Amino acid sequence: MRFIDDDVVNLRRADGSQGQYYWGDRCNVLSTDGSRMLVEIHGARGKIDEGFIKTETRLRDTGLLRLSMVDVQQGDGLILETPAGKVVFIDGGDNQLFARHANARFPNTSEADPLVVDLILITHGDADHFEGLVELRKSETDSRENKRIFIAPKRVYHNGIVKRPVEDSNQQRRKEVELLGETAAEGEGVFIVGLVDDQAAVPRAERNRPFNKWVDTLAAWEGRVQAVTGSSIERRRLDHLSAGAFDFLADEAIGVDILGPIVETVGGKPALRFLRAPPDDANLMLGTVAASGQGAFSASHTINGHSINFRLRFGNVRFMFTGDMNQESSQRLREAMPSAALRSEILKAPHHGSADFDMEFLKEIGAVVSLISSGDESEAKEYIHPRATLMAALGRAARTTPAIIFCTELAAFFKTLGYVTDPDDPNRRVFAFERTNFGISHVRTDGERVLAFTHSGKRFMNEAYRFTVSPTGDVVFDKSVIKRSAPAAT
Repeated sequence: MRFIDDDVVNLRRADGSQGQYYWGDRCNVLSTDGSRMLVEIHGARGKIDEGFIKTETRLRDTGLLRLSMVDVQQGDGLILETPAGKVVFIDGGDNQLFARHANARFPNTSEADPLVVDLILITHGDADHFEGLVELRKSETDSRENKRIFIAPKRVYHNGIVKRPVEDSNQQRRKEVELLGETAAEGEGVFIVGLVDDQAAVPRAERNRPFNKWVDTLAAWEGRVQAVTGSSIERRRLDHLSAGAFDFLADEAIGVDILGPIVETVGGKPALRFLRAPPDDANLMLGTVAASGQGAFSASHTINGHSINFRLRFGNVRFMFTGDMNQESSQRLREAMPSAALRSEILKAPHHGSADFDMEFLKEIGAVVSLISSGDESEAKEYIHPRATLMAALGRAARTTPAIIFCTELAAFFKTLGYVTDPDDPNRRVFAFERTNFGISHVRTDGERVLAFTHSGKRFMNEAYRFTVSPTGDVVFDKSVIKRSAPAAT
């Protein structure tokens, strides 16, 4: 098996239709006939297409590191595939979209032959980052074969915080500092000390609804994982002191630096500091306004700020994953780490493009490609992401000109349907649109060369950029990507 070594390659099938494939896609050459080659295209689960490509199409012998930011609307959901085929899910949104992409990307799974997921990493316990993973299991009962996916996750990592129900057993609304588990006061601070490796260790009545569904999902997968891998699901809490969690990637020369959440010790227990609500001030991004010490304790700000954040290294190329970090946690991290530890070419932008960010943190990262996950699925989940100040800051903080900012919401496309009957009210007509393209963003690299691209609503039109990264972090953009049109029909 070989791999495509040009950036974008069109394939012509025997019936005259065309498909499009990209740098790093698996390609098996069946025969060569003059100006064209007959090839099979393979995905992670076997053959997915067959047709002709031009003979001048370049092929390579080694695979790539592939990252995809899936359009899950409001939330995060990313899939990482290593050159050897290991699969990592980073979050999964809160709806069916992550599962739909996964079952299209990894077809032909079954109870007996599931997709082995080497790691599910949940950056933090907000539902828009993990409730969609429950949909993976729910899809197993779908009557449509192409909508089902069976997985066997070997590892599940998280930050150790389990959200409580908003009301306690007496139907009394909990205080902010009671929403994230057991706490302890020290000085003027409050710390979460009830951190767990296994979320099932928290009594069911003390877990909110999304956490209960997730715990039940893991329990349902447990037998399958044991049958397929011979061991139980490894459930583990991560913080900046964690060691060995990503050793399973070391044989591919992929390194991971876990940077946060930054844990402290209170009463002999690992603890995460309760953070405070930030001031409503546009100058927060400049670091000239104090991020903490003034506002009230905030459970949402705390669980966001303590997202698992880490830097992944492959060759000369570095990826920074930030979950929903905010200005306070970003400032704490950059003050705790030397600049070189944050420098990265690819940045998963914090918190869907929120205005609560730290400008100096972005500058120390110096990203070349910034990925923003956001979407407008309903007015109840509209947070005006990405914020205008964040978009401007990413451009200003970029290491290079040009630089790339991809946003799932901006890369999605819709088709006008016009007036149609409201499916919920047959007596009412509404002006409707159909989503024809989801705003997925891709980054692929061999450790030196990088291809970053999205799709569009127009067939075979992509926004794609290619650059190389030197061992010292110098970046050089190519003028354009290499595109191969399909060979002529015969």
